Amino acid sequence: MQNKREASSPWAAPQLMRHHRAQTPAYLFWVFQRPSLKGKSRRAYTAAVKKAAAQAIDAPISAADIEIEISYAVLEKPGRRMDVDNILKPTLDALAGIAYTDDAQVRAVTSTLFDRRSKLLVAGRVELVGELFHSGEKHVILLAVYSNSRLADLGGEAAVQLRQYEAWRREFDRRTGGPTAQTPD
Repeated sequence: MQNKREASSPWAAPQLMRHHRAQTPAYLFWVFQRPSLKGKSRRAYTAAVKKAAAQAIDAPISAADIEIEISYAVLEKPGRRMDVDNILKPTLDALAGIAYTDDAQVRAVTSTLFDRRSKLLVAGRVELVGELFHSGEKHVILLAVYSNSRLADLGGEAAVQLRQYEAWRREFDRRTGGPTAQTPD
């Protein structure tokens, strides 16, 4: 148990410093492609990011309040996978023109690598953890685009959360044969 001094310490916060933002991303989407920095592999990765982003995002965000969170779950040895820092550049380049007009609008980027060959203790939303860690893909990337201004344009946090849940539920039911997968006669 923490005493009062420890609990009120600015160093007790999980993050030392960051912009204030809503906890709900304006957009969430998946990429099932090995990230790469060079050649055909980079083009394939960039194309996969662009395709997934274009399916999720109607128009580029114009505000400069954008934060990107990249979660990369991989089932490959370190020599066969990208290092966590090398995922940033090709991902941000691929999002330009779709998620935002210029990467100068991005004020923060977080990139996390999860080696699925290791025992992991992970905190996160169950609907995201399942896909990230239990898909049959060797490379799974979850991209979250945060923007308070776009979140407001989309109807606010509650409306976006509901749409994200409904999309997840439809996909879950499609895969499992659940009630929303069945079409009326």
